[in-house]
Amino acid sequence: MENISLDMDMQIMEHVEESLKDTLYRVEAIERKLKTKLLTTENREKLENELEEVKEVLRRNEKELQNLRKENSKSFMIAACLIFVCFLIYGTYLLIFGNI
Repeated sequence: MENISLDMDMQIMEHVEESLKDTLYRVEAIERKLKTKLLTTENREKLENELEEVKEVLRRNEKELQNLRKENSKSFMIAACLIFVCFLIYGTYLLIFGNI
């Protein structure tokens, strides 16, 4: 069950990372267009507005990725603790009932 959750988290993180790459590419493309002197004032304003919107999406995706990574590390720590507890219980069992 835990493995399925971790797998889904990884898929979501990969999706967000891809979205970030696409958004960064879009920002670069818009900035290149804005450097062109052949734009009309209207087109320049549209591109600047689009750039602000894309940057906002980029900030949101970065925050989401940060939160997903935090959740992923929490899940890993829980799994590691569970494994440690299992080994501890098993070791205690062997000490009490086993022939070591």
